[in-house]
Amino acid sequence: MALSNFSLLGNKNYKFRNWAGIYSTNPQLYFEPDTIDQVIEIVKNANEKGQKITIVGAGHTPNNICITRNWMVSLTKLNHVGMLCSNHASYADVTVEAGITSHDLNEYLTKHGYSLQNLPSINTPTMAGMISTGSHGSSAYHGLVSSQIVDITLVNGQGELVFVDSETQPELFRAMLLSLGQIGIIVKMTIRVVPNFNLRVTQEIFEFDKIIDMWDKIWLTTEYIKIWWYPYNRKCIVWKGERTNDSVPKDSSNNLKEKQFLSNKFNRFLYQFLLWCSTQICGRLTPFVEKWIFNRQYRNVIEPAVITSLDGFTLDCLYSQFVDEWGCPLVNGPEVLRKLENIVDEGAKTNKFYIHCPVEIRCSNTTVPPDLSVNDSEKNYLLKGAIYGNNLHPLLDNTNNLGQYVAIDQVTNDQLTLFINATMYRPFGFNSKTYDWFTQFEQVMIEADGKPHWAKNFIGATELITDPSASKTVKYKDYQCRGLGKFIKEKFQDNLIEFQRIKSIQDPNGIFETNKDWLLRNGIAVE
Repeated sequence: MALSNFSLLGNKNYKFRNWAGIYSTNPQLYFEPDTIDQVIEIVKNANEKGQKITIVGAGHTPNNICITRNWMVSLTKLNHVGMLCSNHASYADVTVEAGITSHDLNEYLTKHGYSLQNLPSINTPTMAGMISTGSHGSSAYHGLVSSQIVDITLVNGQGELVFVDSETQPELFRAMLLSLGQIGIIVKMTIRVVPNFNLRVTQEIFEFDKIIDMWDKIWLTTEYIKIWWYPYNRKCIVWKGERTNDSVPKDSSNNLKEKQFLSNKFNRFLYQFLLWCSTQICGRLTPFVEKWIFNRQYRNVIEPAVITSLDGFTLDCLYSQFVDEWGCPLVNGPEVLRKLENIVDEGAKTNKFYIHCPVEIRCSNTTVPPDLSVNDSEKNYLLKGAIYGNNLHPLLDNTNNLGQYVAIDQVTNDQLTLFINATMYRPFGFNSKTYDWFTQFEQVMIEADGKPHWAKNFIGATELITDPSASKTVKYKDYQCRGLGKFIKEKFQDNLIEFQRIKSIQDPNGIFETNKDWLLRNGIAVE
């Protein structure tokens, strides 16, 4: 691509809006490259013209880290599958371009007899986006999505094409495994996948108190597990999934969905309308709305069913939403949940705030094995557990360092990170109030040795900003991030310093430092 034709690539009139609809912007130029050469050319031009670049995928990040008035590069057209190398009985390595979504990749893999090992609750983000933000599923035997990555090819801030893996520039690889788009543009990666499997799933209703009683054992009872907590009902839904080679009945997924109250379009609209009434007119309605919906949604017993792994991993997120997720040691879970229960009760009692349901509770095991060898003669792909693409921790890993890796049959809660996801819907695009609930939620998680999910709507506090005086004149919106800079520096320490050092080498001109205010408030950027 010649420099003279460069301006033709950029759209000057594009309006970017994230999936949640919370933030939007009109970048100076918006690019959708479909080749790696075009990405390189864009970066070189940004350097030449003194411009900044924000990298986006499907736009699922609900916070404003990617909001810019400079240049924006979307990877959604850089979405081709390259080589599928299947030299092992237990796994294969597939090389893909960074903008492919997990949904499209899994469709391709299924046709070739393979599956992704573990996924978060949504399947439309790009693979690069999931890696760059620390996305995870829910399993005591799997870690972050990035643990499935074998290698990464990036375009750094100087327009250079760089290959990294566990042996080639391993520290840069660690930075790229959770980079927040600050080191370079991921253009290609190799992912470790496993022979195709389906999931036998169950859903059960438990009293909240019973979940606390079962805490020591429940997370280890199955390979994949999620808990949805409904505080106003004092109940939880426990979803479990186990691998199976049983076929998916043609009507299985449809029958499962038909039994769900909110699968009906009218009921879906009704719930959103009731949420609007409770957030915009009368907050006191919220507990009644949530109780009523729970009783309708789960009035029918759902029998065990076999579904595809992709259907099992993902969740219907319903509506636009604010999401605040933190991780802490799983052993702290009962104390954390009891505190949150009291906070929710007190909020409703005083009419100060109300929450939306469910509160999603998940776990991950981010310990890594000392080596990546797999004995094909012994490995049964239906046995639980990950086959790792690498055994490195991302520098900005927001999970807790919980000791050394242990064999599958020796895993305990001590190795696990607990994730709690607080969601507040935005019915029909109208904002709900989040500040009172989210700030108290965050304080509980901080006290439990927690860390925030980088891509979510954490709020922080002005006193946690590196220079609190700079915020005294700022008029914050209810949901707006104040910052966690001091907290982040304290938690990440040498890893953050190393990340910043690598960034200064790979992006010496800081072309990826868009929305620097957010980066400074949260301790990522250096003054």
